Amino acid sequence: MGLGLQGGGVRVARWFAKQGARVTVTDLKTEKELESSVKDLTNRANLSHSKINFVLGKHREEDFKNADLIIRNPDVPRNSPFLEIAGKNGVPVEMDESLFLQLCPNPENVIGVTGTRGKTTTTHLIGRILKEAGLPVLMGGNLRGVATLSLLDKITPQTKIVLELSSWQLQGLDEEKISPHIGVITNIYPDHLNRYKSMEEYVQDKKIIYKYQKKNDFLILNAENEMTKTFTKETKSKVICFSVADLPEKIKQIFSLPGVHNLENLAGACAV
Repeated sequence: MGLGLQGGGVRVARWFAKQGARVTVTDLKTEKELESSVKDLTNRANLSHSKINFVLGKHREEDFKNADLIIRNPDVPRNSPFLEIAGKNGVPVEMDESLFLQLCPNPENVIGVTGTRGKTTTTHLIGRILKEAGLPVLMGGNLRGVATLSLLDKITPQTKIVLELSSWQLQGLDEEKISPHIGVITNIYPDHLNRYKSMEEYVQDKKIIYKYQKKNDFLILNAENEMTKTFTKETKSKVICFSVADLPEKIKQIFSLPGVHNLENLAGACAV
């Protein structure tokens, strides 16, 4: 549900088709609007086109009543009337990241990164540091063009998985009552209030990154952000707070990042 133009929906559909599923791709955008994504999905030589059916420019009730599973794109609101139809008909609704965490063979190697600003930078910094340490690393989540489910085919017991998680992707984790083993919150500021009823509702989605953590999990928080430093007593997991003041001068010189905000991101990555 929601092919989109960023590449993630294409890769999710392709992954399910490769597993042998019969996939229906449905999006309110027209085929012309989605031309690049449709072409990308159908032009792959190793993909059986017969496994994918396109319903574009609309959603049909029957597709939400008769499916075995619905994967919703993060841009699709949780309160969509079509998802309500699915729920009334007992059809499970998942998101890419929530299903990935359920199927991941080594969830203890998963690091989730969220926040209003700096998510992408921090995700890449963590990935780079782990690679420099000689560890196999996969990155996914909210990164452009990546389907997190497709990472399943590449995971080894040693692989570290770093996921950038938007507030909407975290909603999928809430429905399955799961949080990553290591959760990172870069900062919290007012954002996306065109889609959220209130700042409180937005913050509640962000908190999902640690909401279901256990005592052996870790929460990495920005000690310099007014909002995140209030979360320290709300979790069962082990809390580690980071600050620019904790960054060794040598680390600053190696990465040479402009701006205090990037030093905060680097401090968070080092804490991980």
